[in-house]
Amino acid sequence: MLANGGSTSLPIVHAVSREYEAFPGSRYALPADDEELQRLILQHNVLKGVFENKILLAPVQLDANGAVLEIGTGPGRWILDLADSVDSSIPMVAVDIQSRMFPASAPTNIDFRVESATHLPSEWTNKFSLVHQRLLMAALQIADWPVCLREIHRVLRPGGWVQLGEFTGWPAGKYPGKPCMEKLVAMYRAMGDARGLYTDCTQGIGKMLAEAGFVEIQSEARMTLVGKWAGEAGVANRINQIGVLRGMKTPILKAGGFGYVGSEEEFDRLLEGVEKEWDEIPGAQKEFVIFWARKPQV
Repeated sequence: MLANGGSTSLPIVHAVSREYEAFPGSRYALPADDEELQRLILQHNVLKGVFENKILLAPVQLDANGAVLEIGTGPGRWILDLADSVDSSIPMVAVDIQSRMFPASAPTNIDFRVESATHLPSEWTNKFSLVHQRLLMAALQIADWPVCLREIHRVLRPGGWVQLGEFTGWPAGKYPGKPCMEKLVAMYRAMGDARGLYTDCTQGIGKMLAEAGFVEIQSEARMTLVGKWAGEAGVANRINQIGVLRGMKTPILKAGGFGYVGSEEEFDRLLEGVEKEWDEIPGAQKEFVIFWARKPQV
């Protein structure tokens, strides 16, 4: 059955020109190509601005005796920024499930490598002073999250810190005066459910961190406003969010549109309608939450 009560649909034929992840077992819903790379760079800059250019909220003391790990690094913008702000002797590792977006050049203290968030190398146990992970809500299935957080706990040194960042999911329900938005949110959530993704992961991260053994769990949330009505930042947020949704076109159409769209043209028109609603009707916003927590000393 489809999310809206219809019958199961066949995949919708559409022009596929973007590259998607082929890592065994991956459920990542976004592409890995140049267009997505540019979106990720924009997204990094948008989130920096929301937090007054602060990229590290965890109160970790970094020095050459420790090390930093970033999981899901993509083009590595976060760890490159961190490397610019700390001593160059601090060793850093940045991992992702594919290497297409890794930067062509990087400081010698950063090692970019292909690894899975749920199966980090055994020799990394008690290795890192800081682990950073951001925006894997479109990658990790519900069952993966506890596994991933236990892996992070394992590779942290006693007393080390983890920092996680995720957007809240678009809430289900009515969007007065925004029929395109209402339809798109329903389709987006149907896709997440079909792929087993934790689209509302911000609601459970605090509890999962505690269950993984972390202490001193804290968080800070900031609202990102979406659309021309919110000025330059609102336009940037709109471009980013539309880029996310456009990147999900192939997974949605391959699944038959979940009863919400019946063709590629209908999908594209829906996104155009959403973009217009965001620009012309004030109120669209999405919250971004940063969590940080410490691994106990003993």
